[in-house]
Amino acid sequence: REFNEYNQQIRRKSASNNLTLETIKQYMLAMCDRRSKERSCTKYSSLGNLMFILQFGGPTEGQVRHIDNMVPNLQICLYMSQSCPSTVLYAMDDVDGFTVRDGKSLLELWEQKKWQATPPLLKHILQHQSDRALKSKWYTKFFSFWKTINIHLECFGKLYQPVSFQLGLQTDPGTTLIAGGNEVHAGPATSGPRMFAFAIGIPEEIDATDNEKDQCEESFGNDDNDGEVQYSPVLLHIDFCCLLFSILDYEYAKSDNAHAVREAKLFLINILIDLIKDYPIKGYLRQIDPVRTGILIWLENVLNSLDCDDAIAELMEKAVCSDEIFYTPDIAKRRSKKKKRR
Repeated sequence: REFNEYNQQIRRKSASNNLTLETIKQYMLAMCDRRSKERSCTKYSSLGNLMFILQFGGPTEGQVRHIDNMVPNLQICLYMSQSCPSTVLYAMDDVDGFTVRDGKSLLELWEQKKWQATPPLLKHILQHQSDRALKSKWYTKFFSFWKTINIHLECFGKLYQPVSFQLGLQTDPGTTLIAGGNEVHAGPATSGPRMFAFAIGIPEEIDATDNEKDQCEESFGNDDNDGEVQYSPVLLHIDFCCLLFSILDYEYAKSDNAHAVREAKLFLINILIDLIKDYPIKGYLRQIDPVRTGILIWLENVLNSLDCDDAIAELMEKAVCSDEIFYTPDIAKRRSKKKKRR
């Protein structure tokens, strides 16, 4: 309704009665501006990735909940069809009042949720290595875009938390949704056609000291945060397993430490199985790079075996012993060559 009223005001001021792209842009920025005034926060002065999304027919399945890395940008949805299902927003359960935002808080969550204690090696990594630059080691540089474990969890860590409640609406044309850049959300399940406009709200340049700019780039990166980096709980933990498996193997896998490394890996795989059971969909397979054949085959087998505890136990054991499944392509290739030379 608000957008329709806004458009009528524009029409009265204009000789044309057509709804234009410029009108939509002006409205989206006006809504961002209103949000900034209400919250006394940064002004958003431009838009990016403006697109119109039209879905024909239905039904369609909803998306798994996820986060798009857009901080400090905003996500803007302007719904344009009748009874249009809105994006589903999730409020996460802040267990005992804290949010997972770094290695130590993730460790605390694991300690609370799992019946067994977190293995000592994982405790050491999360407590003492979460601020280490991942580009600094050859076996972690695949995840250099994370920068550090802590920086990555600052954006995506809340995906580990349980859902407190979710909210989705049937909207009238003109309804606008504005969400922060790292909110947990999902595209809704639909039963019919749906149309909406989407854009990213980009904050205006703020005068800052060089030190402040450096701190901002360290936290969020200096690339455009346009949502290209996206994680759901399962895909986040798959990558986290790949990172931690390499750290365990190349920093802790001494002959007298083999049991502790195995214990840590089983713990991580057990968490992954729980996350898969929470939302078991084949859609994960389309979101993983085809070159990562080991994890793709293993994950498909898990999805097909969730009703069989014995099969899941075998797959967990296979994952712990494999030189390919929970390793990034560069590490898997290196381990394969080393195995052939033996």
